[in-house]
Amino acid sequence: MRFRLLTVVTALSTWGLVAVGGVVRVTESGLGCPHWPLCTAQAIPLDQRASVIEYSHRAVVAWVSVLVAAVALTAWRTQRQRRAVLWPALIAAALVPFQALLGASAVWLRLPGWVVAFHFLVGLLFLAATVVTAVAAWRRPGPSASAGFTWLTRIAVLVGLALVAVGAAVVATDADTACGTQWPACNGGFASGGGHAELQVAHRMLAYTLAAIAIALFVLALRGRGPRLAGMIPAVAVVAQISLGIGIVLAGGAGRTHEILAGAHEAGAGLVWGLLVALAALSRPGERRALRPYGWRAAAARPEA
Repeated sequence: MRFRLLTVVTALSTWGLVAVGGVVRVTESGLGCPHWPLCTAQAIPLDQRASVIEYSHRAVVAWVSVLVAAVALTAWRTQRQRRAVLWPALIAAALVPFQALLGASAVWLRLPGWVVAFHFLVGLLFLAATVVTAVAAWRRPGPSASAGFTWLTRIAVLVGLALVAVGAAVVATDADTACGTQWPACNGGFASGGGHAELQVAHRMLAYTLAAIAIALFVLALRGRGPRLAGMIPAVAVVAQISLGIGIVLAGGAGRTHEILAGAHEAGAGLVWGLLVALAALSRPGERRALRPYGWRAAAARPEA
């Protein structure tokens, strides 16, 4: 039980790390700490908002690193027979130094957009590894999902990854204001105005696609084709995430409102991704138990004496 609780705390803390990292990006606080791995020569933040925000991010990184190492070590000692638990735990541990190197490179190179975007994407893969570990640790044999539901969850994960990747490119190229303050239009047309407008429209189309898939999963979960609660939650999260995105567009590219909405949108991206990964990890075909027949079907199913 302790190990299973540890995996959940690790997954939630990793999502918190993604959320804080999003705040760092939105507030442009990536260079708030001029040194790495220490914030300053005295290892304390400067008396500036950007420095405090970046210092908080690094503190969460340290906390998550300890948790991930503890999960990997415990999995190696006690879960070696359960490969579904062991391997994602080890992958998460292996990604820690890689992510640290990317974070350091971002600071050393003065935050080039492509490094920041890649750092964010690897962070989501890191989150996925901790989520899969937690799901595998808690999962028990029993009814799971139909083959169609399972494949749809995998498609949702792929579309979600593409959505997040394009979203990272939108942020890296400052394309979040490329369509002005118009939605669903873009500068009076479908994708007009240049300035990476096509990139933002691509991001919107992927969001709509993911929403359609999530709603389909919602309906299938209601019909008992997959985990009911876990299958319904992603649709709610995706709709909320799209609403935040629309709010960002309508609010314009500056101001406190935009900053708050953008920060929530970054955190929401990690939440949606984590929920989709968890659902895909929960759903496996071929494990659903046949429904017990009742009434005349039960009578018909009984062998004749």
